Amino acid sequence: MWLEADKKELEAFLDSASVYWRKNLGSTPSPRYLVVEVFHQDIRVAMRNLAVANAIRRIVPAQLVVVTGVEQMWHEALWTGFDVTLVERLAAAYGASEVIDLYRLVEGAAGPVPVELSGRRLTPGAAISDETLAEFVSATYCRVTKRPRAPEDPTADPRYQRRQALARAISSYYDALLGGGPAVALVTSHVDYDHWGLAVDSARRAGVPVVHTQQTGCLKAYALYPETDTGEFTFRGELTRQLGDFFERRVWSRRAEVRRNAELVAWRSKVNLGRPSWWRGGASASVDITSSAERARLRTHFAARLGFDPARPIVAVFNHAVSDAPGTNHQSFPTLADWFEQTARFASTCPEAQWLFQDHPSQFRYDSTGFFESVARRYERHRHMVFQPSRDLSKNGLWSVVDLGVTVRGSVSNELPAYGIPVIQAGWSEWSDCGLSTVVEDPEAYWKALDSAIGALRNGEEIISAEQVERARLWLWFYRSATDLFTPQVPHWEVWPADYLLRAVRTAFRHIESDADPLFEAVERMWTRREPVLTRMDLPVPGGDR
Repeated sequence: MWLEADKKELEAFLDSASVYWRKNLGSTPSPRYLVVEVFHQDIRVAMRNLAVANAIRRIVPAQLVVVTGVEQMWHEALWTGFDVTLVERLAAAYGASEVIDLYRLVEGAAGPVPVELSGRRLTPGAAISDETLAEFVSATYCRVTKRPRAPEDPTADPRYQRRQALARAISSYYDALLGGGPAVALVTSHVDYDHWGLAVDSARRAGVPVVHTQQTGCLKAYALYPETDTGEFTFRGELTRQLGDFFERRVWSRRAEVRRNAELVAWRSKVNLGRPSWWRGGASASVDITSSAERARLRTHFAARLGFDPARPIVAVFNHAVSDAPGTNHQSFPTLADWFEQTARFASTCPEAQWLFQDHPSQFRYDSTGFFESVARRYERHRHMVFQPSRDLSKNGLWSVVDLGVTVRGSVSNELPAYGIPVIQAGWSEWSDCGLSTVVEDPEAYWKALDSAIGALRNGEEIISAEQVERARLWLWFYRSATDLFTPQVPHWEVWPADYLLRAVRTAFRHIESDADPLFEAVERMWTRREPVLTRMDLPVPGGDR
């Protein structure tokens, strides 16, 4: 774990956490255990996982087992520093009975790794399918090598072979840890790639609930329970369906009651410095447009900067981070790279519209191949196509020129509709079952949707409904307010640097009474009612059951 903090501040924090949890949990002699991963180097991520895990342990007495570790390819790709010893100290302060250095155990393993917990040997259940394992290997290879696609010949790259060997050992370990004993739940910050995603896969096959915390806002978490898991989709796919149902019954049904707050959140989100906002903050994330007249004046200016005619339709295509968990949810195309390349090819044959291709603002963390630039070079002679980094255009400029947004699962698909701009999604996201955008299932439907939308824009037709705009604004309220739990144990993501963060949480542990902490009530509500999302307040169905 990476943590640049004053030593005295860290020691005081760990001491306070240890006393707090010892008093709030007491002794837990239960043979049951709850598994928490700490594979991310940022302490804010670990604190979210551990806080949720301990809130569940207040409901279901269980030991706390922390899985951690770091591997060289992940270190080279992402981490600036990772200290397993610090993870061990943090875990102990939160009451962990065991801390498992996963990579130390699986590195070089020729077969299944023996799993012992509290002196008991755990036996794994049924193994992962070869097809599913291959999907995790491919996704992890892409992420750690920062490549859009896995190699056509996996045997040609020893890095792929390494990921494959590690994945088999990791999966067998998780099968025993989560399926070979009385596991209560898995709490994880991510659900993709090998050390995170394979744990989720093992938990789902073993019938163990999975709670997925988020890295934004205050405390946000989703949950998937065995009794609500159809097994038909990925974790994210199951979540998409369940969130859509939850949104329809608990939010859309009370839209008149929530509308005022939704309008306020929609206004605030225009200048929001956190995620989502398509990973943008500061002045470039601000939107100050308040009327169609202001938008028209800005449109003329920004269209001229791009070399576009403001009187003709402008379609913005938002490239995704190309190695970011490909296949993590339903996609219309085999890979994110395929979708982007084929969309560019389509645009080259469609001069009826002007096309603005925006690269993801954090692409440097996900691509080592110059993918976006290579696609841009193929079409540099097409005057109706412009490729540029996202940060070259402020949100004021972007919102003023875009008539249609096109993406796979990016947050623009909920942001743009909130301001009356239609979006086509070539894949699923958390919110794609909530009626905000046009979601297509396959390439054929995608091309038809693009053709139809461009034709309607040329004819001056409105292609987003008032209901879609309202649904999008209600989603912003739901995501940024209703499901963003304010608890002193987990300060907002923006509370940084580390000394400030630790001091704030230490103050909560020492001076704020735990019976006033909404964390425990909210987690209990989510857990006992088997709800797919942690909520700040109770959201019963109006006039019906909870």
